Amino acid sequence: MRTNSTIIIRLLPGQVVKLWEAIKYGVIRADEVKEKDRQVYLNELLHALLNEKAQCFIRLSGDRRLLAILITRFQVDKITGNKDLYLQGLYSWEIVNNEIWQRDIDFIKDFARREKCNRITFKSNVPRVMEIAKLLEFKENLREFVFDL
Repeated sequence: MRTNSTIIIRLLPGQVVKLWEAIKYGVIRADEVKEKDRQVYLNELLHALLNEKAQCFIRLSGDRRLLAILITRFQVDKITGNKDLYLQGLYSWEIVNNEIWQRDIDFIKDFARREKCNRITFKSNVPRVMEIAKLLEFKENLREFVFDL
């Protein structure tokens, strides 16, 4: 999808390999993957992307610079059968305005509808991401509490 001076592309498995270093950089930062968990996390992600169990979207500038990445996965609720599009590893190399975020989410909404998803979900503890989510009309579904041992 082309939007003004940017384009959003879904990578094919062969393209994932070519951009793997950039993908690794972005997802490690976006998902705040701890050093001790990185190898397993990255191995699982690469396997999922190469087998198309996860999808990688990128936003490119008009001059073909990589601006952002997004990993998505389909998740099916075992009880209800509802299908969600889970957003993982959203990372932007540049700060963008709310209009661009709106265009990006409209693209993702269209993708989710084509794939017959019931919802789009994601997790975050980053205040700016939560702010953008509210702007894009996401609503909070639940809160997760953790006690580290």
